[in-house]
Amino acid sequence: MSAEQSRRFVLTGQDPQGRNRTIIGWREAEYTGDRVLKRVVLTLDATMDSATVLTPAEAIELARMILTTAR
Repeated sequence: MSAEQSRRFVLTGQDPQGRNRTIIGWREAEYTGDRVLKRVVLTLDATMDSATVLTPAEAIELARMILTTAR
């Protein structure tokens, strides 16, 4: 896994058929009027067709789930 200064994280592995797959995640912030809307975006193989957009709280919950499953 690598993290760039832009806060993009990349994880590459193989699916059950042996094909390389890459998960890319990053955090975005959008200013809407007087509010800042933060979200975390995850893509599979760098396609927005596979993007999942999460709130920061949902991203933390997902990370905890992955960590628990991996243990």
